[in-house]
Amino acid sequence: MAHIRRLADGEVEHVLDLITAEQRDPATGTCYIGTERDELRLELEDLDGWPEQALVAVHDRRLLGVAFAEVDPELGRSWIYGPWVPGDAWDELALPLLEAAMAGCPAEVTRHEISADVANERMAALAAGLGWTASVPNHVFRVAAGATSEWPGDDPRVRPARQDDFEQIDPLHEAEFPNTYLSTRQMLADAASGELIVVVSEADDGRFLGYASGQVKPDGTGYLDFLAITPDARGTRAGLGLLTTISRRIIEASPQRDVNLTVQHHRAPAIALYRGLGFDLETTIVGYSSPN
Repeated sequence: MAHIRRLADGEVEHVLDLITAEQRDPATGTCYIGTERDELRLELEDLDGWPEQALVAVHDRRLLGVAFAEVDPELGRSWIYGPWVPGDAWDELALPLLEAAMAGCPAEVTRHEISADVANERMAALAAGLGWTASVPNHVFRVAAGATSEWPGDDPRVRPARQDDFEQIDPLHEAEFPNTYLSTRQMLADAASGELIVVVSEADDGRFLGYASGQVKPDGTGYLDFLAITPDARGTRAGLGLLTTISRRIIEASPQRDVNLTVQHHRAPAIALYRGLGFDLETTIVGYSSPN
């Protein structure tokens, strides 16, 4: 019988070996971190509580599985990394590891999420067995710096976000990305500290048209996290201006010289825009959310 406990001193490298092997196959990995050992090490080290709060399943000193919960008490949410359980041990240990990770969260954290590639059928079955809700499929697109030479120039309507933009950004952020992992207040605070790149678009008369937010991950990869425009900004090319302008800024800050983003399957106009700008489809992922 396997025993689930906190990760012990000296086990981190063994855990990284296990996670790396699982991450390299879309049918066994999670979409929260990368696939190469060095990059996922950096991404995990950037998470609060890693490796002290990581959980492992062991039997006769043999490592059989890993799970880790990243929590945000302010939002009352957790994101479960894993569970990673190689081979046939999945049926025995995946659910106990997931439940142990949730049980270790603060009391105010009442919502949990796991996420994986659509090829990860066992993760889908685990979530379905718990009655969790699957998100719509989200497509992951990537573009490299070389494609930007064909783009329109930076949009002069786009400027860095300020703290006093909160009242305009917040309703749009809540409407377009309900229950997201990052609140408007957190986003603007992280922009002020330099952790995020956040910009807004406004018309010549000062009308708010939209916003976008991105970052450079610890492994040097650029990500566009949020982009939204107001209803009356449609037809003004404000979305295109936000996309190209912030993408260039992310690429300039990114050692990998790229931008990655996700878009919901049903957002056909956005997908057409990304493809037209040279973004390539990398994978398709699904999130699974617990009831409150």
